Amino acid sequence: MSKIEYYKDKAKQELNPVWVDSRAEETARSFTERPEIKTSQLRRFYADVKSLERQLLDARDEQAAFCRILPMIKLLKAKSEYALKRKVVPESFKTWLWKNVDSIEDVCDFKAFLLHFEAVVGFSARYLKD
Repeated sequence: MSKIEYYKDKAKQELNPVWVDSRAEETARSFTERPEIKTSQLRRFYADVKSLERQLLDARDEQAAFCRILPMIKLLKAKSEYALKRKVVPESFKTWLWKNVDSIEDVCDFKAFLLHFEAVVGFSARYLKD
């Protein structure tokens, strides 16, 4: 799987706007395959990611905090596998999450993923049921 490039210019931290616009909407629409993910399930995963963000924001040393939360970021893959086997998320969600998690190598990548995930949750209101 190829790594996601979230930034037009990573050094300047210029996020490519497609990640919070068309790509996020395409992603939300892809989650409607069977079994369709419910909004509450999507928000549960999003809440896990936001919890990790809070740990990062509360830390004095962002890099050290990122090293501590990185295993929890990677754990999202196992959680999505479990949810897939329980038939509460579609394969498209698991694939999307794995590709994004595998692309997170530093704090900048994590922050970009957070924005992308937030946009996906927002667009999901149009496509998903609860």
